Amino acid sequence: MLNATFRRSVRSYSTLFKEGDYVLVKPLKRTTSDRKWLSAPLTPGKKINTNTGSISHDDIIGTHSNDRIWETQGKKVAKYIISKPTTEEYINLIAREAQPIYPLDAAAIVSLADFHLDYPELNKETGELVDAPVQFLEAGTGHGSLSLAICKQLHAANCYAKDGDLAKRGAILHTIDCREKHSKTGEKTVKSFQKGIYKNDAEFHVSESPSHWLEEESAKWAELYSSKNQETIKALEDVQYKEAFLSGCFLDMAGFHKHLKTISKYLLLDAPVVIFCPSLTQIMEALYTVDADPDTKLHFVKTVQLLDGVGGGLKEWDTRKAFIRASGEVGWVCRPKVGIRVVGGGFVIIFKKAANNILLEPTDSRSTEANQAAKEETETEAITDTPKHLEPVETEFKTGDAKADTEISPTPEVQQAVESEPVTEEKSKDSNL
Repeated sequence: MLNATFRRSVRSYSTLFKEGDYVLVKPLKRTTSDRKWLSAPLTPGKKINTNTGSISHDDIIGTHSNDRIWETQGKKVAKYIISKPTTEEYINLIAREAQPIYPLDAAAIVSLADFHLDYPELNKETGELVDAPVQFLEAGTGHGSLSLAICKQLHAANCYAKDGDLAKRGAILHTIDCREKHSKTGEKTVKSFQKGIYKNDAEFHVSESPSHWLEEESAKWAELYSSKNQETIKALEDVQYKEAFLSGCFLDMAGFHKHLKTISKYLLLDAPVVIFCPSLTQIMEALYTVDADPDTKLHFVKTVQLLDGVGGGLKEWDTRKAFIRASGEVGWVCRPKVGIRVVGGGFVIIFKKAANNILLEPTDSRSTEANQAAKEETETEAITDTPKHLEPVETEFKTGDAKADTEISPTPEVQQAVESEPVTEEKSKDSNL
């Protein structure tokens, strides 16, 4: 058992390229090209086509990451560096069917959910999981970039399922999409990364909406939770719905606000709901939906903006050695990188599942009542605190006297103050203006 674990760890850290690996190819010199190429899975007999020639897969298999390789076109033409693609390079360069959430933004979105998973506990006698697996829902698989980021976060909980024993998974991501083509693309994105290291972490579903999947197709997954948590369900029957089995939810889809109430029923107490929105109007729609119906039982946490062009809040800089032609000296470039793909941008709103016995009153009604009370209090203070010399005085006016109809006599205090005040030259001039 120990030897098998050791062999797996050695394979994980091997820098040798093998069949099935993805390879990133970039020129050794910037003068050759600024492009990068992501290969198909390495297969004997195939090749990578560049803008000036090709590189054989056979020449790459068996070499190390960050090694030098020659492009061939009848002869050695140009030098390239081959390396294992990072998550960012993999997501940006792999074929896509939908607009992705770029990797740095996806990582930031997942971090906002703030969930932490440990290795699950196994029964020493049976070898089965002591607790039910933690389950999450993602609606809007799309390109699979957010799915991959979530899988990276929960992967540690599936340490006992690496050999394919899915019954020993400690965490499961259910990711759904209404388009089968997008679902298959997202599944390929996740299962092809790093030779399928995260392939057992997610279940891919095709369904018309998260509400439909939860109400019509999630029964066996809900049973997976309830079968080992009957005592917990009974103890919390006053604060969460008996159908609840999800520990969190991620939404990246149009019209998500229509499904918030249904999703809430299947969330465990305090579970986060993290929603990515390209526009601020969608954020306001989410707030209005939750605010208008207190039975949704979602408590607003915060809204954050993902700045465009600085994925995950990170801005890339161009830092390199450069040859100065005019002087013949070697200098250094250190400046913000320009000319790169402008990526990212959007907003994220976070809710938490509130207890069912908490009364969440609509904000609109609270605001109306508060404003009305404040208005009445202000009016009362205005009446009771009016200075005596400003109080209106009833006077008798002659009928038909237009001037008398528009004048109000001052109080005796004001009249006395005016008569006793000396008139200066400056004030006299002002009065004539």
